[in-house]
Amino acid sequence: MRSHRGAVSALAHESLLVVVFAGFLGVAAILVPYQLSSDGWFALVAGRLVAHNGLPHHDTLAALTAGREWVDQQWLGHLAIYGLEVAGGLRLIIGLNVLLVVGALAAACAYGRRRGGPPTTVALVALLGMLPFAAAAFGVRAQSLVYLPFVLLVALLARPGVVTWNRTVVLLALVAVWANVHGSALLAAGLVSLRAAVALVETGAKTSERKWWLLLVGPWACLLASPYQFHVVSYYGRTAFNPSFAAYLSQWAPTTFSPISASLLVLIFATVWMLGRAANLYSVYERCLLVIGVLLALLAVRQWAFAVLLVTMLAPVGIDHAIRKRPPRPAPLVGAAIAGIAGSSALVGIAWALSGPVADLTRAYPNAAADAAANAALRSGAPVYGGVEYTDWLLWRHPELAGRVVFDVRYELLRRSEVKRLVLFDAGTGIDRPLGSPGVFVLDPDVENQAVKGLRPDVRTVYNTEHAVVAVRDES
Repeated sequence: MRSHRGAVSALAHESLLVVVFAGFLGVAAILVPYQLSSDGWFALVAGRLVAHNGLPHHDTLAALTAGREWVDQQWLGHLAIYGLEVAGGLRLIIGLNVLLVVGALAAACAYGRRRGGPPTTVALVALLGMLPFAAAAFGVRAQSLVYLPFVLLVALLARPGVVTWNRTVVLLALVAVWANVHGSALLAAGLVSLRAAVALVETGAKTSERKWWLLLVGPWACLLASPYQFHVVSYYGRTAFNPSFAAYLSQWAPTTFSPISASLLVLIFATVWMLGRAANLYSVYERCLLVIGVLLALLAVRQWAFAVLLVTMLAPVGIDHAIRKRPPRPAPLVGAAIAGIAGSSALVGIAWALSGPVADLTRAYPNAAADAAANAALRSGAPVYGGVEYTDWLLWRHPELAGRVVFDVRYELLRRSEVKRLVLFDAGTGIDRPLGSPGVFVLDPDVENQAVKGLRPDVRTVYNTEHAVVAVRDES
């Protein structure tokens, strides 16, 4: 009985955090049918290619980039996602993706509590970061595989005291594996190297600890622990340091005010304000991590997930110290009941969302549209324009279209002028001269409605729903 009362009291103490997290699970349930998008289909296509043909070195999938050097830096992540599809189908991939994303935020909240953040403050930080994190993190892709390792990496690096040899080996091994899973290995290597740099500066670089020097240089060498070896350097140059991405692609663009980014901007402002009032609560390295979290949030939409995880792990204790006027009051026991009901309802909602037919889980990608596009392309022999949204899905459904599609999600294979023209095409400009002279178009009527309107006089629509429009150019 005493243990039961203790459990109820503990649940009541954490009730607000549990309720907020139940809300996050509710968001996850709503987003289940939208988990598979362009990045997820590409991961499946690339994983299948690696499994059947080995590592690719030159592009064989798209007509516009045929023969260009292709470094599939994420080959291990793609292979893992394809392996999940072979083992359990798309439902397994989507369910595990939800588990990984939700688990990462839960782990960040747990670390925030362990670091000293009260449950109310951790809940507030998680609430502010919830929608931006969901917008950036939900969606099957290789990046989903590294969110939990990111939380582990930060926890290992932020731990005070001397770094042991065992921890050094774990950190370097983590970066080495990461370098084959996702390009954010650059961020991981930077965080490990920064930890060593801070230690060396604090000791005046007079320390005899060889581990710090190994951690300073080793992570960058671990990035080359890839079957592509030095060729991965060109991959990072074409992605992380490609100026055309920020200029033309929304996911790589700096953060601007929007309904989704508003709460993230509030959280970032609160973090900066807190650092001005409670910086003494943090080690020098933790302060660096918080500044990096702020920069990640502002520099690119694609980095929101890592920024929210960092801030959730570290900011609550400082924010609470900066605003706390009086000791927290004991949580009422009724909070345990509310938390239990909210948590149970959220779990039921997730289970119900994942239990639907596979067709409902991929409703934005109707099989009939892929079949109509493939039939038209094979009859006419003309290239297929599926845009970044549909091309890899077409390749997954119809592998025989390899080499017939114009381009896909791998923008790093495109030249700056090509990226610009494709973006303008989606906006309805340059309809008469799309790259690759496609004869079949698969377009999103919501996002590419201007392109659909511009093509109308010259094409014949063979499939048309709210999710996809398939049109064939009139050969006459």
